Amino acid sequence: MKKINVLFAALIALLAAMPGLTTADNFPQRPIELIVPFGAGGTTDVFARSFARVLGKYLPHEQRVVVVNKPGGATTIGMSVLAAAKPDGYTLGLSPSGTIEVMQHYGRTRWTADSFEPILAVLDIPASINVLDSSEFENYAQWKQYVEANPGKFTFTTSGATGGSAHLAMEQFMEKTGLKLRHIPFEGHAASQAAVLGGQVMGSFAMPNLHQGGEIRPLVFLTDAKPLGDDYADTPVGSSLDTPVTASFPMGVFAPKGIPADRVAILHDAFKAAMDDPDVIRFYETSGLPRVYQDGETFAAGIRQRSAANKRLLKQMGLIK
Repeated sequence: MKKINVLFAALIALLAAMPGLTTADNFPQRPIELIVPFGAGGTTDVFARSFARVLGKYLPHEQRVVVVNKPGGATTIGMSVLAAAKPDGYTLGLSPSGTIEVMQHYGRTRWTADSFEPILAVLDIPASINVLDSSEFENYAQWKQYVEANPGKFTFTTSGATGGSAHLAMEQFMEKTGLKLRHIPFEGHAASQAAVLGGQVMGSFAMPNLHQGGEIRPLVFLTDAKPLGDDYADTPVGSSLDTPVTASFPMGVFAPKGIPADRVAILHDAFKAAMDDPDVIRFYETSGLPRVYQDGETFAAGIRQRSAANKRLLKQMGLIK
């Protein structure tokens, strides 16, 4: 009996030294919170809730995922809550990566990109240089000819403020092409669209809305991702330009840095399976947005590359020291 007890104790010690065996079997044991750094009803929130409805089917123990909105501070409030959370896998965030790639450089947050563990990306938000559908510019080549002949005259807006990820992507476009445009910032996507429709600006850099019956037409996508449907079949993408320019605005799932690798794997696999769930696929199709998957390593590498480029541009523009 004594020998059996010694062997049993040794087995327990061995299992305790192998967290990949015990933690993975036990996780998750309670509901998971999914922080959205925006208010209810926006694109990110609706995506989060679409995933949350089905994730229980793909998580061990069929645990629930609860969406928690933490808006404010240009998304920094929600991401600050996430960065400060215990890295145990029970608090996650769903956010565009641009929040991390830009806001850390202003020195107003206690977190940096290194404060988070990217788990996977589930979307790459399409963005294009747009004009009104009734515009005189019929295609990118015609528009480019006008801009070259009239430097600084074409005004455009983005859905974020000066120094936001969309604005910085356009600064990079201008730098690489030599074209000169004038940025007019508006707060929020709705205000930017209204400015284009009302003729306050000549165009925008954002997702167009022809596929939703709107009046904003793309001339060129600076992202490789396009909205679903035939409306944009003939619209070129940045990588096909004379001077290739490719922007990327992935949205994905993050955890606080330090989360155990086995829990990252469980969460990744659950979200990846949810991307292929019929209900989630229907949501992508209804929204007109393509499913674009990146694993955690690829997602993280893109964040580092875009963050470094943004920091350089912000310094060049005099927005940071």
